[in-house]
Amino acid sequence: MSEIDVSILIVHTYEKKLLRQTLRSIRRAAPKISYEVVIIDNNPAAGMEELLNREFSDAVYIKNEKNIGFGGAMNVGIRGSRGRYVLIFNPDIVVHPGSLETMVEYMDLYPDVGIVGPQLLNPDGSLQYSCYALPTLMQPVYRRTPLGKTESGKRSIAEYLMMNVDHSEEMNVDSLIGAALFTRRSTLEEVGLFDERFFMYYEDNDLCRRFWKNGHMVVYLPKAKMTHYHRRASADGGLFKQLTNRFTWIHMNSFVKYIKKYKGQENPRLKFEKEHGGV
Repeated sequence: MSEIDVSILIVHTYEKKLLRQTLRSIRRAAPKISYEVVIIDNNPAAGMEELLNREFSDAVYIKNEKNIGFGGAMNVGIRGSRGRYVLIFNPDIVVHPGSLETMVEYMDLYPDVGIVGPQLLNPDGSLQYSCYALPTLMQPVYRRTPLGKTESGKRSIAEYLMMNVDHSEEMNVDSLIGAALFTRRSTLEEVGLFDERFFMYYEDNDLCRRFWKNGHMVVYLPKAKMTHYHRRASADGGLFKQLTNRFTWIHMNSFVKYIKKYKGQENPRLKFEKEHGGV
């Protein structure tokens, strides 16, 4: 068995200041487990390596020569890490004391669970919606155009974000946001790592869907809490600004790939729960 309980994997591109805050929060949380922090750098020119050498020399640093996307960089980190659990993590999250231990204890107790996600909070302490239903064809349109303000748009967005569900309760979900995915290394290797055709966006939906398809549950775990300084780069500004934003087009490209990949396929969570008596 590995001597390390958790490998915390963080991809850096443009978030050096936020990443510094995240690394400090891990130290303050002082997890009572063995862990390693692995930084995968998609933008070496930004000086992340120098910051780590100066302030976080215990972190493992992996440099990519170019930006290979979120999923591709995470795959590099997964292969270069050693923990029996892997935390796929964003560079803009503050770790609350006890949150990592809670997820380890839960996964140790329930071997059928493949992925858990903590409850994410906004900086003001309010709930951030971090578990999702499967996306519909209109979902990106509703979320990025004035159509989202129509009654059908509001209803669709609420259903996708599970806004009418009690987020204080543990529950099975179709998908979890890729900002904080806690998974078992052995299961991840069985199901397969991130699909690198998704340069950015929808790689988390895809991974969770494949976990369900292979018989591994995806669970929202609100007992574990973290604060997420979330900013959706693809949704900045008005309609014109969004249409000229390269992140919007990366997002839409990934959505088209996702829809093509799963066209005509049933919801694997519903199929799993039906076959296992609604667990």
